[in-house]
Amino acid sequence: MPDGMQWLRVAFMPFEPFILHPERIAVVAVLFLAGYALLRSTGRFRAWPLLVASGAWALWAPYEAFATAMGYNIRVELLVLCPVLAVVTIWALIVGCLAPVRSTQ
Repeated sequence: MPDGMQWLRVAFMPFEPFILHPERIAVVAVLFLAGYALLRSTGRFRAWPLLVASGAWALWAPYEAFATAMGYNIRVELLVLCPVLAVVTIWALIVGCLAPVRSTQ
């Protein structure tokens, strides 16, 4: 395998379990939604970034179900979709779970 293709394979490795498996994508969306509900109930952390991540994953699930049903095997859109989803996910975890809400006192 050429070196150029090897870095691409490594970069997309975290998403391989989700490609052609919309049910797994839906589980991640539900987990982010549960995290949103949990953080919102505590009020100590920003919860809305987890809601954004949940929405992003929830939008990918029906698209992946459609691509699976149609039998698409060349998935060029994943070159854009997966990095965007990775950035949104990492951003949501950092901002939502690590940045406490500032008090307005």
